[in-house]
Amino acid sequence: MGLMDYLRRGRDVEAQTLEEYFEKGGFEPWNRLCDYARSNGARVDEETLKLAEREMARAPGSFFCLLLILAAKDPDRRGAAIAKIREHLHAHPKEALRTAGYNLHEFHSVLDRTWIEDAFRYHDHDPEGAWGILESAAMYESKLLRWKDVEFFDAHRDAWPRDYFVVLLSLAPKWADRAGDLLRRVVDAFDRHPAEAVEAAAFAASDVAASQTPELVAAVLRHFAANAEKAWEFFDGMSKSKPEAFDDALLDALTARTSDGPGKLFDILRKLDRLERYTALARRHPKEGINHVRYAFQGEDIRRVRPDLVALFRESFAANAYPAYEFLRRLVDERPELVGRPEIEAALRAIPHATNYAFGFFTELLKTRPEFTREATLALFECLAQEPDHRAFVRSEELNGILAVSEAAHVKTGLEKALREPPQVGSRRARALMAILFRQTLRARRHVLLEALRHGATCVLWRRGGDKERFSPIWDFMMFIIDHAADDTISTAAAESFLEGAFQLRYLCRNGAEHEAFLRNLDLGSPPPTPFPDDLRFLAEDAELARLHDLVHELGRRFDAAPRLKAIDVFRGRVEAARRELVAIDPKKGVTKRRSNLRFRIAAWTGEDASAKAADFLKRDRRDFAKDLRDNLRAEAVRLALAAIDRSRRELYRGQIRDLLDRDVDITEVDPKILPAFLWFQAVQGMKNNRKGLKRLIEDRIEKRPHDWLRNETEAVAWAERVRKARPDVRLERWRAPFAKEIQYRPADAKVEKRRRIKADLAQARALLEKAGAKPGSDRPDALEAALAALRAPDPERKTEPDPAVLEEVGLNLERARIAEATPESDFEGRITFSVESDPFEILFMGEYGFASCLSLRGSNAWSAVSNAIDVDKTVVWAREPGGNVVGRRLLALLPEGVVVFRTYVNRNGLALDRAFDAFVEEYAAHCGTSITHGLSPKPLLSDRWYDDGAI
Repeated sequence: MGLMDYLRRGRDVEAQTLEEYFEKGGFEPWNRLCDYARSNGARVDEETLKLAEREMARAPGSFFCLLLILAAKDPDRRGAAIAKIREHLHAHPKEALRTAGYNLHEFHSVLDRTWIEDAFRYHDHDPEGAWGILESAAMYESKLLRWKDVEFFDAHRDAWPRDYFVVLLSLAPKWADRAGDLLRRVVDAFDRHPAEAVEAAAFAASDVAASQTPELVAAVLRHFAANAEKAWEFFDGMSKSKPEAFDDALLDALTARTSDGPGKLFDILRKLDRLERYTALARRHPKEGINHVRYAFQGEDIRRVRPDLVALFRESFAANAYPAYEFLRRLVDERPELVGRPEIEAALRAIPHATNYAFGFFTELLKTRPEFTREATLALFECLAQEPDHRAFVRSEELNGILAVSEAAHVKTGLEKALREPPQVGSRRARALMAILFRQTLRARRHVLLEALRHGATCVLWRRGGDKERFSPIWDFMMFIIDHAADDTISTAAAESFLEGAFQLRYLCRNGAEHEAFLRNLDLGSPPPTPFPDDLRFLAEDAELARLHDLVHELGRRFDAAPRLKAIDVFRGRVEAARRELVAIDPKKGVTKRRSNLRFRIAAWTGEDASAKAADFLKRDRRDFAKDLRDNLRAEAVRLALAAIDRSRRELYRGQIRDLLDRDVDITEVDPKILPAFLWFQAVQGMKNNRKGLKRLIEDRIEKRPHDWLRNETEAVAWAERVRKARPDVRLERWRAPFAKEIQYRPADAKVEKRRRIKADLAQARALLEKAGAKPGSDRPDALEAALAALRAPDPERKTEPDPAVLEEVGLNLERARIAEATPESDFEGRITFSVESDPFEILFMGEYGFASCLSLRGSNAWSAVSNAIDVDKTVVWAREPGGNVVGRRLLALLPEGVVVFRTYVNRNGLALDRAFDAFVEEYAAHCGTSITHGLSPKPLLSDRWYDDGAI
């Protein structure tokens, strides 16, 4: 690229000629010209150089810089360039020296004795530039200096001490016969300029081992505090160039100077391989020590880690938790023999200091160290429970991680049983969260609670008014419920009810504003004060109790319900209660002690007894009352929220039923099993037939009518006639009617079937991507992920955007394959029951139970679950393990040609059910008087449309 092209491309100033550019551009043209000369020195022609010379008055320093660059980069022009500098130096000595002092470190090849003389002659015009020239000569071209020059250095020492010391220390190793004299001058001047002397010693330390005499070392030690940062740099450089100098005495002296911080002593000790001192220093400075260990011991160096260094992490993990977790994770991978229970316990204690790093550490620990499964699993919940309020996105990621652990844990039935046992360690919050997921025996309920937890964890609002901060209304209130459960137990019943209710309200509220209004009522932050009554003002001394009192009354106002404070009624009525008991006691029965005690209490309460004993009793009495009131307030806060959710939910359900039937219905008489069906109305908005069908299903169940219309509608009758015509022996009354069979499951083929299922998921993902316009190179997960990312990214060249539902299905396929790859095969062995579903309300839930399906309520194709429920040609086959847990399902469709079978979904528990499903469906088809067919796709029957995820 030519000079003009280069200048034109980077030009910020409008100009037609180079002259105009120099005139208008300020320093820009000079900077651009110098940059060009660095890489294209020979191509800067004489005409351009003459123009620069004419313009030099605007920027003489830049002109000198250009000439220096040309002299260094183009040897053929060096003489002319230097001569040109000499020509103008006398007129601009300040700029010439400044430019030379800065650039001659890089271009020291152009140094000669004349530069040294110029530095002496024009020193006062720019001392900094002059010393820069002298430093360059001392460091790179020492032959240009003379011993007599030292007199000049000494004369200017006090004005420019740092440069003086650098020049002498740089010359010392090069002038071997004069080194002692030079170093003596440095040491003698140390006391006059200690900070500058230490800085200069540090600057030269790594290259001048010969100059690091005991006298210089002693001088730096003596003046260590004058410039501690540079003093550490001096000894750090010396550890490379002269490690033999570090005897115990010197190391003791350096250790004594670490009271304000370790400086670079960690680096020095590590380079010297003095790990016993390194470990001792790390214990004195654990925060810096842990951080240094994290960086220092990587790769092969991790083999040098000793047990006494690992002890630092046991003792001081929380001092710097982030790097501590990072290093401990590396130890688990590369030095597992050094990580035992004490280290894991230290990591557990440090969770509050780095929740997200701790989560990653314990997730990996679960994979590699099964002996710590219980501790690591509980630790994940500790991380989740202690995650700061504002980090909702981290809670969501951690919940996803826990989900993977949860499902993998259920692969091993013995582990599943162990995890359901109440843990004896860990915080109340972590134990409660763990119980919510693991102590559920029904996987369907476990899935609902997980979804509710996910909703609560990610729901964040901004506080209004003066408090400009975020809060998590559902999550915070759930933690409030857990924190305020009875002290002697970890009960999750109230928290689970609250979670489920809040989750359902998300779908039942008519609009976002209505939902947000309810959520804001759960805000626990800064409730307005509600003073205690006059007779109870002593309670205000307990700030925590007063705030709880404020909160409960505020919740009562928000939810339009009066708090039931029985503890206050009992306290106020204690005198009358005692008098009634006193009257009721028969004095003839000899209970004199109880009668005496009651008289004493009454006298103390009424003020008739003012003795010290009565005063002590009143203190204990008030303390007991405060405890009772605190328990009462806790319970009321929970009751108010649960009652409000239940009332809101019932009202919303009642309103939806009123909309369906045009009349009010006693909600208590409605089968609660159908109420969740209302959640699907959001999914079928804009779908006339699906909405109508869902409405009729609910209306039938409320009116206690059978769903005969599913088979009697015109479309359904026509379907039945087509099937009978093609299959005269078909038994349609058996289709979508109860049919079940139990098999004995053995895990022998689980691995083979797992590979087949992964392959099928990836193949379908590729087919969907190609349908959306992508061209993945293979069925490899990374190729499919890249193709999916490309489709999701904005592309102005793309004519039509891909269907978001298709992209979500691809993502789910890849997620299923990833989870299956990471999930071990199940060791379950026992009876599994396969059954045909006949209840359309149960078919609605075919996307639930943790199947990672797009038919789930959160999925993009939730509307198709309604289609499957109202289209009688389709049904679902469930696989259930003993106890009723759904572990797998398949969708079937009956066509004139036979039964079409769709893929098997299992809920990530490692079971291999395809062959068992195949056998059952074949038997069921024969039971209905038909057979299995392939390669066909059913159409909507009564529904608006139907999602086809590919028959097998």
